[in-house]
Amino acid sequence: MFKRFMNLKFVQVILALFLRGYMGLVRWTTRWQVEGLDVSVPLQESGEGFIACIWHSRFLMANAGWTKMSQKPHFLISKSRDGDLVATIAKFFGINVIRGSRRAKYKDKDKRGAGALREMIDVINNGDCVVMTPDGPRGPRMRMGEGPIRLAKLSGAPIGAYALSVSNNKVFGSWDRFMFPLPFGRGKMIFAGPVYVAKDANSADIEEARLGLEEILNQASQDCDRAMGSEIILPADKVKGHAKGQIDNQVEKKVRKT
Repeated sequence: MFKRFMNLKFVQVILALFLRGYMGLVRWTTRWQVEGLDVSVPLQESGEGFIACIWHSRFLMANAGWTKMSQKPHFLISKSRDGDLVATIAKFFGINVIRGSRRAKYKDKDKRGAGALREMIDVINNGDCVVMTPDGPRGPRMRMGEGPIRLAKLSGAPIGAYALSVSNNKVFGSWDRFMFPLPFGRGKMIFAGPVYVAKDANSADIEEARLGLEEILNQASQDCDRAMGSEIILPADKVKGHAKGQIDNQVEKKVRKT
């Protein structure tokens, strides 16, 4: 019943408007410390497209790091009911949304993924930024999927890690240990990387880059938590294999053929 109520469009719009105002309050009443400008500034000043990765649990705070850079952020959001709400919220934050092919609603998940991948490559080629939560939409928590790596391989764009934490927060017991920020506290954001992936990267290269980016983003996130005196959120236990995300080998092949 509650989920059905939350899926109503007018409810999502009201919630999005509230969160837009609330996150504006959090952003401007939080005393932010920024680390890694030597990473973020060259990416932004290049005027070229790039990829930014932030863990799913911190995406609500992502707007805190937006600057007047030439690249416009485009957030990859899953085509799910929960994703509908997130997409509505993102649009009220002035963030563009990528949710698959604009031309058709494919039932085949590979075709859906290929449509999203083509759109992300277009965004990068146009000199904008693709923002991804590589452990979403369902985890495992803080475990890197292959999506950002394969996108970097096909597009030639660098990947930047983006981590945030605040001293005033409420951490929920959800799979991602979602952090809800509270106003009038301290905050820290770290930009790390960048990671580059060669266009001729093989499976071993992709796995090496995936693990490397996962370590960079986890270290940055934990450093932010530690600096803020907050609970240090750890990644979920490793499982056999890893989250493929919305871009896997089959999706990549479909895009290469077109």
